[in-house]
Amino acid sequence: MRVDTSKGGAADGSTVDAEGYLWNALVYDGRLVRYAPDGGVDRIIDMPVKKITSVMFGGPELDTLYVTSMAKPPPPRFPGDGVLRGSLFAISGLGVTGVPEPRFGG
Repeated sequence: MRVDTSKGGAADGSTVDAEGYLWNALVYDGRLVRYAPDGGVDRIIDMPVKKITSVMFGGPELDTLYVTSMAKPPPPRFPGDGVLRGSLFAISGLGVTGVPEPRFGG
């Protein structure tokens, strides 16, 4: 797997879906990328903010992908996300589900 950093983004939070694909937030790039098990890019979702930080499946059926974004002001070289900074986004209708995450036992 090779992360495309050509737009200034960097790999940040990730999660895995029930099909074994990796979902990754490209912080400073504003894109979610779904990588196939062989490392190829399967899907890209453009987000309404640039500084997305983490992704996780949730909801009763684990079929909603939740995406967080950075709230603090960005370094000067990156554009601000305005009123949407620090938001939690919920994406449904992706056609995939997540896997249950065990609680950390300490």
